[in-house]
Amino acid sequence: MNIIEEKPVPLVEVVETLKRKDAEYTGRGAELLYEQKRALENVSKFSVVGRKDAKEMAGKLQEAGPLLGQERIVKIIDLMPKSVDDIRAIFAKERFRYTEEEIKKIIGVVDQYR
Repeated sequence: MNIIEEKPVPLVEVVETLKRKDAEYTGRGAELLYEQKRALENVSKFSVVGRKDAKEMAGKLQEAGPLLGQERIVKIIDLMPKSVDDIRAIFAKERFRYTEEEIKKIIGVVDQYR
């Protein structure tokens, strides 16, 4: 197997990809592998926003925190943090610190999609 592209994606995209593969395999008389089935079950449980909302939220998060990279944005979308402490936990390994104002902007964006 060759890796063509590697990028972080929200759980909702993983759910859609696995469901699409499941339908494709079913049409051919096959089924998902055990690991794929388990992954679909798990991501279906933990995916909390729709694809459209995830894309909108990603754009707003990029505006709210210009230093946020794609990996951090995806993490925020997947975890939907509720407090300043939740945001700080996500960024615990970062070398720089976000200001209280920046964190509140991020939480404000996330709150719009709860």
